This record gives sequence, C-alpha cells and structure tokens, in this order.
Amino acid sequence: MKHPFLAIAVAFGLVLMGLFVALSTVAKAHEQETSVDWDVAYANVRVTSVPLYTHTTVLPVPRGTPSVSAVAVAGVYPTIAMATGDYLVITWSFQYVGGAAVRGDLFWITRLGLDFATLGRYIAVDGGLRTFIGSSSFALTPNSVYDATLVLRSIQPNFRHLHVGLSVQNVGNIPAAPTTILPSGEIPAGGPILYGAFTDASGPVVEPLQGITIGNSPFSGTFILLATWPWAVAGFVAQVVIGFAFIGFMYWYGRREQKKGAGA
Repeated sequence: MKHPFLAIAVAFGLVLMGLFVALSTVAKAHEQETSVDWDVAYANVRVTSVPLYTHTTVLPVPRGTPSVSAVAVAGVYPTIAMATGDYLVITWSFQYVGGAAVRGDLFWITRLGLDFATLGRYIAVDGGLRTFIGSSSFALTPNSVYDATLVLRSIQPNFRHLHVGLSVQNVGNIPAAPTTILPSGEIPAGGPILYGAFTDASGPVVEPLQGITIGNSPFSGTFILLATWPWAVAGFVAQVVIGFAFIGFMYWYGRREQKKGAGA
C-alpha cells in the first residue's frame, strides 16, 4: 500500500514546489547578473545611453528619436502599463571597445522569455542611418558607437521585468548596465545593477502578427503561431493516461505484495 501513496505524494510535492517558485518570483526584478564576467564585459562594451521604452498602440516605424514613455534607471525600474497587442520601441546606445572586429547581436529577455514577439531590430553606426537587420547579426568595429532599436509586441498578459543587451562573438551575452567601477578599480560584488523596466500587460493572448497587414509579400495572409497544435493536446492526454495507469499499477502491485506478506 505504500507504493502508490508514495508516488502520489511525490507528484503532489512537485506541483506545490512549482507553485511556490512561481508565486515567489512573480514581482521580483533580476537586478544583477552574477553569471557575467563583468571585467570581460567592460573590456568589450560600454553603455553610452540608458534604454528608453516607448509604448504605442500602433505598429511604429522607428525613424528618428521616438517620444520617451519610460527611462530605465539602474535598480529603480519604471512600470509600463499596457494591453496585449501593444508595442514597445526600445532604444539604447553602446560603444564596442574590444580589440578586434567581431559580430554582435541584440537581445531582450524576461524571466520566461515568452511575453513579447520581436517585430523589428535596427542598428545605426556612429550616428549614421538606422538599418533594419532582421534576425541577423551585425559587424562590431572597435571604438564605434551603435544606436540599437528593438520593436517588440506584447503577446501575453503578465507582469514581467524586461532587459535588453548585446551578444558579442567569443565573449557572450552582456545585459545593458552602467559602467560601475569602485575607486579600488574593482567591480561591485555581484556586478552592476542592470537597467530595466517592468511591463504590466493585461488582456487576452495575442498572435505576434495578429491584425498586421504584411502587404504584397508571399507570406501575406493569416499568421497563427500560438494556436495549440493537435499533437500537443494528444501528448498531454497521453501523459495523464500514462500517469493514472502508473498509479493504478503501483496500487495493484502494492496489494499483491501485501497479500503475499499476509499469506506468509
């Protein structure tokens, strides 16, 4: 009789643990990134302007300087209230100070990473024209200053903290953070306080390209990326059936062993 109850207790404990972790982290900012070697990061990237977050309800064309709705502050994150389907234009600048020309890539991150869709990424080099880079990486030239622009769309109703950053070839991911060095020449324990913002989105789940006209591209039409796939539903049902079958088998096995013990 102990076997099925043990299996049920373990499963129930795992569920409770998942709920506890989710509830305990829902409103906490990831202010520091201890996995980054900041000595190496600062030897490659210097943040020259803090991220600016512009909230808009229409698909923006990021040309020129957008109006500012929220400015990221180190350790004091502004909150942007928005509806699912709304857009964020995030602009920030950095200087690449590494010793060799390499490739770079822009990224954004939330705790789960599923709260926004990326609709556009743009780069301007040394005050030049802003260029659409799509999903591609771009060249990083020593001592050049880059203006980065990300166009994101909120697709899920969640309260999240949002960070942006730069991936550098042969170095790694470097989130946007102020260049903070102590008088002793050392970097504070745990690294600098990251720049970021909170987003408080409400409404139904929205497809990344829902309601957007693509024009005359060969991909024009209805885009469905988040709809539940039939095999996913079938897989979930199969897992439930297998789980109950396992519990039933353990119950039967326990009863059989108990009878054997009583007969002996």
